[in-house]
Amino acid sequence: MYSYYDLLVDIGFLSRMGADVSYIGNTVLGRPIPLVHIGDYSPNQILIQGSIHAREHLTSQLVIEQIYYVLRRYGTNFGGGMYFVPMVNIDGVMLAEFGLDEVPLSRHEFLLDVNLGNSDFSLWKANINAVDLNTNFPARWGTGVQNVFVPSPSDYVGPYPASEPETQALMNITRRVFPQLTISYHTKGEEIYWEFYQREPNFSRDRNIGEILSNLTTYTLIDGTLGSAGGYKDWCIQDFFIPSYTIETVDPSYPYPIDYIAFQEVWEQNKDVPMTALNQAKAVFG
Repeated sequence: MYSYYDLLVDIGFLSRMGADVSYIGNTVLGRPIPLVHIGDYSPNQILIQGSIHAREHLTSQLVIEQIYYVLRRYGTNFGGGMYFVPMVNIDGVMLAEFGLDEVPLSRHEFLLDVNLGNSDFSLWKANINAVDLNTNFPARWGTGVQNVFVPSPSDYVGPYPASEPETQALMNITRRVFPQLTISYHTKGEEIYWEFYQREPNFSRDRNIGEILSNLTTYTLIDGTLGSAGGYKDWCIQDFFIPSYTIETVDPSYPYPIDYIAFQEVWEQNKDVPMTALNQAKAVFG
């Protein structure tokens, strides 16, 4: 498993390799959410984030390895910059990996009630408030086909849009840096989602970049919203009119909790995604 403790060790190494490390805010339980930037600070910037869902912590290791890879192969001067939020839902990840041992006693009863009395949280997706962060963004909030409206291990939209500090932190950094393209890493399915009510010419632009990412990763490009709402990708497309992608890694035959034996295949499919995405952003926006 890749935990928040592993992340803190890695960002120390990355800082010594030339990455800029800062924090975008705190989780519900007060854990600082790291932000890593590499490259320059020109207008050509992309943003990549992982582990917005707790049980999808393999994506945090993927994002961290992508940063190492870019630094080792290209250094810090490659024309443009990349922002990474490797682990958005830190509290949820720690709950999924270590159970209630990583949660204050005052929250145990609530979490057990939401999890129907089960002390195994390895399938948990939400944050520590039992809000699914990827349904909590103000983008047709509450209209998703799988949305629920009470605290739940997954799909609970929250009491109102952007109710959660993790959601707010990701929104704030996105507003501040105004990336030209974003990628959200999830598991599983080997699919890429790109659509959220765009109009031309953005529709064709975003689909074309999606096809490039699909060919690179061998993942299926999915047309249509499929009832999506309230996600980070959705909000970026709606509010910033930029290409934004949800990339579902890991072969769908793998059961949850996902064994990290899947990582090597995921890595080979995704190691070149950051530089490819940046180059596409530069080609489109100049």
